[in-house]
Amino acid sequence: KSEYKLIGSAPLNPIEKEFNEELKKISPNFVSIYNQSYHAEQSNLQLISGIGYRKALEFLVKDYLIFLNPDKEKDYLTQQLGPCINLIQNENIKEMARRASWIGNDEAHYVRRWADKDVEDLKKLIEVTVYYISMDVATKIYLEEMS
Repeated sequence: KSEYKLIGSAPLNPIEKEFNEELKKISPNFVSIYNQSYHAEQSNLQLISGIGYRKALEFLVKDYLIFLNPDKEKDYLTQQLGPCINLIQNENIKEMARRASWIGNDEAHYVRRWADKDVEDLKKLIEVTVYYISMDVATKIYLEEMS
């Protein structure tokens, strides 16, 4: 007689986080990378999901800057994340993205600078950054359409 013990399970089709249409339009790569990281997390791959979320943040920030200034795309794509965050005019977006990058960088390094923060904090900061960017993009679109 064989005995089996279930150690864990994960969805065959991973659950995806939904993002609004404005965000999907300006940064489809962010949505894809975020959801791949989310899938890794659901598959108990916590040691790699955090760095994926950090990568998603970089795409979000750079795509947002490109949305605002398409003529500077080449500049944004060759810069590191920190200097790109510093270019953001909206203080709420800038400060949330900056803090998310700090925790995201911790996910890539052996020694953590923010020992009391983890992937859940990183996801929350990305969520707040997404909210502010979505509101800013929607505002700009409506102001342009209804001028």
